[in-house]
Amino acid sequence: MRLFFQIFLSPLTFLRFVLLFVVSFVILIILFVEYFLTRKNSRYKFFTSRLWGRIILFILGIRVKRNTVPKLDKFLMMPNHRSYIDIFVMAACVPATFVAKAELRHWPIIGQAMKAFHVIALKRSDLRSMIGTMNKIKQRMNEGIPVTVFPEGTTFEGPGTKNFKKGTFKIASEIGVPVVPCAISYSDPRNAWVGNDLFVWHFFRQFWKPFTKVNVRFGEAIVDDDYMALKEKTYQAINGMLEEIE
Repeated sequence: MRLFFQIFLSPLTFLRFVLLFVVSFVILIILFVEYFLTRKNSRYKFFTSRLWGRIILFILGIRVKRNTVPKLDKFLMMPNHRSYIDIFVMAACVPATFVAKAELRHWPIIGQAMKAFHVIALKRSDLRSMIGTMNKIKQRMNEGIPVTVFPEGTTFEGPGTKNFKKGTFKIASEIGVPVVPCAISYSDPRNAWVGNDLFVWHFFRQFWKPFTKVNVRFGEAIVDDDYMALKEKTYQAINGMLEEIE
């Protein structure tokens, strides 16, 4: 039955695929304008990137059930990571930039948007790149720009999370920036995008459905000058929220 509906609704999937890129291209132009108008002051509020996330969620039929993000001037948002869909969800819900894999710079449209979106590129196999990433996160914090970091470092289908990378927690503990734990869970576990699964095949397998439900839970902000304690508290908070919503 699933295969029948997948074939029957394939025109919807194709339309969504095309709109994903068309809308992203238009938003990219607006994003560059916003970037050049605000890059020399502190007024950058991620209006365009949040609009992009919300439009893409609408196009893909993604319904988000969420609570309120804690109201803070500076913070590190720490969500678990299930899929590329998480990017759209976080962009729509949180006024923050991202730490992303350096390989994304080679993706069409996404790569061009990274600079305008203040995205911090990270190449984990390169120690110099990792040190540079840590310094850029500090710089974004000093500029009053919140940052979203996926502490697992890669996607994971669950249940729960993988172990967290410790680097960003060191920064948070050093400069006293609150960490906001966030749990993301999809009603259909097959929305997880892991391993060597190709983006196109995953997209066409999953987005024939009229709607996709995702539950997002933001926890209370955590501050600790011991980075290992901060890492453990965040880990426990996210996994605790995942147990409640999965």
